[in-house]
Amino acid sequence: MNGCSKKMHQAWSTQLSQEHASICWKYSVDLKKPLIELTDSKKKWGSWDPGNRTIRLSRNLINSHSWDVVLHVLKHEMAHQVVSEIFKEDSGHGKPFQKACSLIGVAAEFRGASGDIPRILDDFHNKEDDPHLRKILLKAQKLLSLAESSNEHEASLAMEKANEFIRRYNLDRIGFEKPADYVYVIINHKKKRIENYHRRICTILMDYFFVEVIFSSLYDPETCEKHKIIELLGTVENVSFAEYVYHFLMQQLDSLWRNHHKKTHVPARQKRSYRLGVLSGFIDKLARQEERHREELPEMTDTPMTTSALVCTGDRALAAFLSARFPRLSRRRWKPPLVDQATYKAGVSDGKKITLHKGVTHDEGNNGWLLE
Repeated sequence: MNGCSKKMHQAWSTQLSQEHASICWKYSVDLKKPLIELTDSKKKWGSWDPGNRTIRLSRNLINSHSWDVVLHVLKHEMAHQVVSEIFKEDSGHGKPFQKACSLIGVAAEFRGASGDIPRILDDFHNKEDDPHLRKILLKAQKLLSLAESSNEHEASLAMEKANEFIRRYNLDRIGFEKPADYVYVIINHKKKRIENYHRRICTILMDYFFVEVIFSSLYDPETCEKHKIIELLGTVENVSFAEYVYHFLMQQLDSLWRNHHKKTHVPARQKRSYRLGVLSGFIDKLARQEERHREELPEMTDTPMTTSALVCTGDRALAAFLSARFPRLSRRRWKPPLVDQATYKAGVSDGKKITLHKGVTHDEGNNGWLLE
């Protein structure tokens, strides 16, 4: 092992110890700090050795998968530690282990017994192949494809119909308490801060696209740095649609700014003001669409909440899913930034012309490795 690799692996071990302590704090579990050992195993993701109080994780896991996956594997081994050190039972994959998994929020995909292949990560995009979900997504995509029309009125109407289709689907799902698969997706720009326009897009997703959004941090083993990330949580179909909207709006911000800058030659420092204006204009458009449909819901006449916010608030299964992933969640308000008013207003005007249209496809994969 060369000096650079040795230094990086030491950093990984240190970070894993910190992650272990953080998980214990988040889930209020009193576990003693174990030894963290990195191995060169090509057959096992990780293992728990109760005799030596050691959690072993493969370097190949860290090299070939995201840190989010590494954390899931770490939590799997921590569940074994809970069984042996708190429950005082033999560490298998039976009921005590499943109880320990629930205690520290181990995802269902990571609770299987050794040899359960394939299992390691059921990427939520794969669930889109479910016939029922596929039908929903294809319907939304078909409507969005009509929004590519060069006729502004036709395009706007198609976007509104797509949004209304998703809206009605969610109202029906909640109203009849239909079961659903809940997932999350991480958006990682590999930056140390979340920009104001990122936050504004996330507000749009929560207010109009039926997902919860959480800002958190994720370690990057390549750079040994922590980056701020965005997590979208909700049903498979809602997360899929919201993820598309996020990237669509990011692309629109870049495209519209280039055109505006080319025409006006405003200073580059005003890009933020323009982007925030664009998003405010798009929000105005969505709000007008929402208002046209509010009269269909008598229970919404006395609430300022959007349909999306109301559905998410009333979705008990989503609340449970969110709590399992973020047991110590706190909400913070962000302070609106100062903007250049002229540039901001130009952005608002352009944002009102944005029409969502079709575009929307990950690959975290499973190589059939084992967990013990």
